[in-house]
Amino acid sequence: MELFERFYDYSRAHEDWDLDEFALLIVNLTIALIFSIFFQWKKLKKLMGERDFQRQRAEQNARHDPLTGLMNRRAFSAALEEIKAEVTPSTGRIIAIIDLDRFKPVNDLHGHAAGDETLRCVAQRLKAEAGAGSIVARLGGDEFAVIFDKTTDSFQAERAARRLLHAMETAVSFEQNQIFISCSIGLVNWDSKASCSEAIRRADKALYTAKDHGRGQFAWYDAELDHQSHERAEIEADLREAIVKSEIQPWFQPIIQIETKTLIGFEVLARWNHKTRGQIPPSVFIELAEDSGQIGVLGLSILRQACLAAAQWDPGLSISFNVSPFQFHDPRLVEQIEEILIECNFDAKRLTIEVTESSVIHDFGVARTKLDALKELGVAVALDDFGTGYSSLASLRQLPFDRIKIDRSFVTNIAAEPQNQKIVSGIMALANGLELDVTAEGIESADDLGYLQSLDCSLGQGFLFERAVPAEQVSWLLESKWSGRQIDPSVEGFETPDHLGDTG
Repeated sequence: MELFERFYDYSRAHEDWDLDEFALLIVNLTIALIFSIFFQWKKLKKLMGERDFQRQRAEQNARHDPLTGLMNRRAFSAALEEIKAEVTPSTGRIIAIIDLDRFKPVNDLHGHAAGDETLRCVAQRLKAEAGAGSIVARLGGDEFAVIFDKTTDSFQAERAARRLLHAMETAVSFEQNQIFISCSIGLVNWDSKASCSEAIRRADKALYTAKDHGRGQFAWYDAELDHQSHERAEIEADLREAIVKSEIQPWFQPIIQIETKTLIGFEVLARWNHKTRGQIPPSVFIELAEDSGQIGVLGLSILRQACLAAAQWDPGLSISFNVSPFQFHDPRLVEQIEEILIECNFDAKRLTIEVTESSVIHDFGVARTKLDALKELGVAVALDDFGTGYSSLASLRQLPFDRIKIDRSFVTNIAAEPQNQKIVSGIMALANGLELDVTAEGIESADDLGYLQSLDCSLGQGFLFERAVPAEQVSWLLESKWSGRQIDPSVEGFETPDHLGDTG
């Protein structure tokens, strides 16, 4: 009040200064400032609230899949790390990896909106069947994972897997469409001996096992199968170097003129004596070469080595080389074979290229063009494994083969197999009518040989005569035991090398 009185007295003394208006201005500015501060505080509070919301949302998105609301891969990995501290050899946790079977057609046929709805339904079914105490995550795409509650044992996990497989059979409704899906499940019992990444890898291996067995089912991790898979992966890693260094070499199995017991040539078979693993079966490394796209390089390497070796032998001896279906489809195959013949100075008339029916069945026109090109070089062509395909007669009718080879499954122990006798007799009658030579594979006994002689089969090969041998041994045998190119079949000392087989 004293301050106000002083201001009043001062204003009366200076009435010409309009101090009352100045005071009113100050009061108004003060009130305005108070309101401004209040509104700015409200705005700042709102911005802070929005910031907290966005931060929480970012944290949610960082740990959860926005489509299904499940944990994402990052959060799932973190959960595994947390659980690992609790896991002991006696109290393991069961992990499941779930993958939808043929999910891509859902998007292709019905659109991505339908695919999203399908994934949301799958997530709901997973949570329902896994149980309240389990951790469910979407790892990405159409792959999901479950860490079952610590009270869940193997029997209960299998029951949950079966329920889930059954639940997936229920169609997903989207607009006017009914979408049917299925899934495959891999299960692993995780203990403290395995790392988190190893646990996931094992569950993935189990998933692949389920898919390999026909999909729409579950499978447990198999340590023995995993060991074999590791071994195959290691062999595949060594395969490329082995091809480059020519460690995979041609071996030669004699082909005999049955009537005269005369050696007329050899079939070229691939053999790999690994530096640490010993002999690796051709059925293993050839399959790996096909799967990894190295079969063409491997085949040319074996053919080149075989031609170089055979060029030093009697010019009357031929070699037969089997071309895989993958290699046969190479547009440069004929050109590559011609280059090898020129490089090795090997007479094309001494070479027979063998192809299986699976190489030619898809397009007879393309196959005929390629076989005609080979014959123009002077190379003979043979149909291998005759009788095991679906359209062998069509192959013979439309393609220019010089020879057919009867598959060993019909020849070995033929004297005791009446059904095989009828099949081989029919093949011989067909070949005679078409004026084709016939080679019988898998002759392993004198009885087998005797029956083929009664059918006037022209050529034969098998362990009765000789197993496959390396090039240096062929050279020695041609100078000693086979000097007259006569091979006397004898079962004495005969032993089938089961670890090699005769796969080319």
